[in-house]
Parts: sequence; C-alpha cells; structure tokens
Amino acid sequence: MITLFYAGVLGLLSVLLANQVLYVRLKGDKEEGWRANATERVQANFIENVPLALIILYLFEIASSDDKMIHVFGSFLVIFRLLHAWGMSNSQGANYPRLIGAQGTFLLISVMSIACIYFFIYKALII
Repeated sequence: MITLFYAGVLGLLSVLLANQVLYVRLKGDKEEGWRANATERVQANFIENVPLALIILYLFEIASSDDKMIHVFGSFLVIFRLLHAWGMSNSQGANYPRLIGAQGTFLLISVMSIACIYFFIYKALII
C-alpha cells in the first residue's frame, strides 16, 4: 500500500510536467528556444524512468516487510525527479540539480533492483 502513495504523488507530478510542455508550446515564439526542448525532455525522461521505478518499488514492497526502506526509496524517487525537472527547466546546459536528479534516479533504480534480486535469492534458498 505504500507504493500507492508514491504512485499518486508521481502521477500528479507527471500531469504537472505534461501541462508545462503544453504551456511552453502555447507560448510559441515568445519562449526561449531551449526551454521548449528542455520541458519536453523532462517529461519524456520522467515517462521513461518513473513507471519502471514504481514497478520495482512495488515488487520490493511485496517482497519486503521493511516499510521504512520503501518510504526511503519512494521519497528519493520523488526528490530525484523534482531535482531533474527543476534543473532542466531553470537553465540551459548541465547543472547539479539536473545531474543529481538523473543520476540519482538511475542509482535508485539500480539499488532497488539489486534489493529485489537479493530478496528473490534469499527466499529461493529458504524454500
């Protein structure tokens, strides 16, 4: 049930990012050229990574009884996606919020995946 909360929060963030793309498109030529590309990339990157992360988080929740770790993983996912969106929308080019958000998401997906593999092996050896 914990993943349900993070899915809801990230679902709302997805809608916000999609509306940001729409807003920039409606402004047309009044918006800086790089910003339109950046908002689309933020939303596309979100759509690429968040569903997989939520699936892995949910599977971890099913395998684990550690509610604290589920909240840690879920909270970091929200923080990393917010940092990425903020970094991409505030300045053109590389910056720390963008880097931390993107690489943090990849690291988090990797850690959660390893945790799922661990629980699979652990439970397979017990049974």
